[in-house]
Order: sequence, then structure tokens, then C-alpha cells
Amino acid sequence: MGGPNDENPYLVLPGTPEYDALAFLVRNRGEQFTLPEIAASTDMSEADAADTMTNLFEDDLVERSQGAYYVPVERAEDLQRRLESVDAAAKLHENAPDDAYAVDGWEEQVDSL
Repeated sequence: MGGPNDENPYLVLPGTPEYDALAFLVRNRGEQFTLPEIAASTDMSEADAADTMTNLFEDDLVERSQGAYYVPVERAEDLQRRLESVDAAAKLHENAPDDAYAVDGWEEQVDSL
């Protein structure tokens, strides 16, 4: 989920602290939140929030000003679309039928058809 010119864009996956924190900040675009506020809003410890926000800041997904983190209003819509896209991909993967070729002995199953 890095910038459009990144060779190795940062991918924020659903169910991770990075996803939860970024989604919270996108929903509250333009507002600034301290680490304790982010921790309380995302059900993570302040230590985890500090690590998470450092990762998001270093990957240029959030901004930081005087100890508070935020998503600029002008970037929020793009980040929201990216989060929705990752959500859709995760749901598609979760709902996909099991891959018969990933099962040991699949060759015998095909031969018996």
C-alpha cells in the first residue's frame, strides 16, 4: 500500500495491527491522534501501537506531527480504496473452494474420475 511508484509497496493485511490502525485513521481522516488514543481505539497496547505507527509512518502511509498521527484528507480516499481492495481479496480467498491440487494424492483422485 505504498505510493504509486513504489517497487515494493507495503501491503497492509486485514486482521493486523497496521490494518486496524490505518483503517481507524482513514475513518477519522484529518484528525490527529496520540498513541494512547490509537491504542484505545484499536484494542492494542500502547507499545504495540507505537511499533505499528512507526511502521505505518516509515512506510509513508500516515503523517506525524508533535507526537500525533493522522491521515491527510487528500490521501484518505486512496487509502480507503486500497483497504477495501485488500478486504475484497481476503474475502475472495477465504470463500474460495479448497484447491484439490494442493492435496497429497490429487493425481489418484483425477485418475478415478
